[in-house]
Amino acid sequence: MADIDITDDERAALYFIPQSEGGKGIDEELQQRLQDKGFATAPREDGRRWLTELGDQVRRGRL
Repeated sequence: MADIDITDDERAALYFIPQSEGGKGIDEELQQRLQDKGFATAPREDGRRWLTELGDQVRRGRL
């Protein structure tokens, strides 16, 4: 299995994407890093990012 390059802060942020109104805010820089690593999408029509399949697998602890 390949090593996943993710910091503790990035891994914790996966639990709060997509962001919801009144939920924990994730700063734009951190969201961009997750997007650059393939864990989150670019902002969608509603302005929020969503997890990619890879991001979901990491969040679930499967990778």
